Amino acid sequence: MAGKIKRVAVIGAGPSGAIATDALVKEQAFDTVRVFDRRPIPGGTWIYTPHLPPNIPSLKALLDGKADAPVPIPSQLPAQTPKSEAINSHQVRFSDTAQHEHLHTNITPEIMSFTTEPFPETLTERIREKYGDDAPFRGREQIREWVENIFVRNGHQELLELSTTVELAAKEGDEWVLTLRKEHPGKDYWWQERFDALIVATGHYNVPWLPSIEGITEYDERFPGRIVHSKHFRNSDKYKGKKVIVVGGSVSSHEILHEVLPVAQHPVYASLRGEPLPHFGWAPFTHPHISVQKQIIKFDPDTGAITFEDGTVVEGVDYVVFGTGFTFSFPFLPEVQERIRQVDRRLSGVYFHTWDIEDPTLAFLGMCGGGFTFRLFEWQAVAVSRLLAGRGNPLSSKKEQKQWEKDRVAEFGGGKDYYTIAPFYKEVFEYFRSVAGDPASGTTGRILPPFDDKLLDIWAAMGSAKANFWEDSRKKAEDELNELPIRSTFLQRAKQSNSMSQLSNNSYFLEGLIASTVAASICPVFFQNPLDISPSLRAGALSTGGARLQSRHKPAPPGSFSSSQVSRY
Repeated sequence: MAGKIKRVAVIGAGPSGAIATDALVKEQAFDTVRVFDRRPIPGGTWIYTPHLPPNIPSLKALLDGKADAPVPIPSQLPAQTPKSEAINSHQVRFSDTAQHEHLHTNITPEIMSFTTEPFPETLTERIREKYGDDAPFRGREQIREWVENIFVRNGHQELLELSTTVELAAKEGDEWVLTLRKEHPGKDYWWQERFDALIVATGHYNVPWLPSIEGITEYDERFPGRIVHSKHFRNSDKYKGKKVIVVGGSVSSHEILHEVLPVAQHPVYASLRGEPLPHFGWAPFTHPHISVQKQIIKFDPDTGAITFEDGTVVEGVDYVVFGTGFTFSFPFLPEVQERIRQVDRRLSGVYFHTWDIEDPTLAFLGMCGGGFTFRLFEWQAVAVSRLLAGRGNPLSSKKEQKQWEKDRVAEFGGGKDYYTIAPFYKEVFEYFRSVAGDPASGTTGRILPPFDDKLLDIWAAMGSAKANFWEDSRKKAEDELNELPIRSTFLQRAKQSNSMSQLSNNSYFLEGLIASTVAASICPVFFQNPLDISPSLRAGALSTGGARLQSRHKPAPPGSFSSSQVSRY
């Protein structure tokens, strides 16, 4: 590619797009760098969009893999067209973001920021109140402004083309032809531009993924609005006094579970398919007002009942919030989109989650998971930019790249584990650094330092702030349940009912509630895994309104990197 790449397009002005732009410019090897983003300001998924309707436009289309479809393009370009629902709807196009009112980072600044762009030092008042003065988290708007400032302080704002959607990216000979649509009041303007290389930095938090469960589409049609995805969670207001199930065991589920817990009807149900994230363990789910259940296996559209894997049935549910992640979607790259459909949620044909194996002038940034993601974006961006500039060290042969993908699928499957870099952080970072090499003499190219092993220690200890918050929340709830005034209230209400059976039942419930809470506190060894509690015991506890006993597992630190694990990545 040496000497051939002079015009580069970046799709996306979020964190990965911002660092890609800076890396490209600092190589001082390109005549044209253009950045396109469909939103009106930089920030990507960190832009808060509370004004947009938080709804799933078609659950059936999502489950069938037909959501976020390409739109019709005018036959003659340039062109102007009136706005329409199919083309301009934020719901149909999934252009709203996955931000909620109180969202914050969940990774420390040392790991999350770029090498020469540190995070802001200040804390929001809510973060300080929730986690303390030394909290390692930053608010969503702080991150959005941080992303925008990367463009502004480096003088890259003139490269931005905002409110502009890339509707099609097609390869014609050696050129990438981009069909672009810019929104204006009442109309859209369409045109085309040509580039030598394309960097896709759109992220993977646009199109929700939900599991296919018996009766779910019929349930959604019968009870519209009950099924919600974490992308559309804005705040806890509509969950006040409601019966809620939160599905999923990852970070978004943790956040939403504890957002609705103070206001929702108790217990709040947490449905998990398997084990929770190893880094946090059962800590987010250890609470007397959280009832941990196995995965949902059936939605009954006739009665509204929801059945879990162990046979437990819950009725009268107001909301089921799925924190089950997202699927890749690139409607402007039809061939890539078809690849994803064929292998179910995996970005196939891409080496090290970054370079298209058949055409390395197409690169993807920010498509990895497992922590260290912002920092990894920088390593990806520098390696990609340097190769496009005709520098750095060449990639492996196509045969070796395809074998890498084949081996990874064989070991990790095609789900989220495929594109998770944990726990091989050092190996992954060092690979991108080896590809990038040093900047060319006389240029301002970004320098990638060796991976600092201290970051692994920071990562291992990172969960303490959240763990402390969850522990404080649990203790507060247990203390409230064990207070004697609760006993008096139950007895007083029972006496007022003039029913000895009511009195007996309430007294029995209270004694059981206090005894079980104390037992779980004194003898946690008997209550290790909440999912191990028998269905009959769980059903009995729930039928009386009792709080479910929870595990008190401490979050398990992630596996440390070792040389013996290199071959597994």
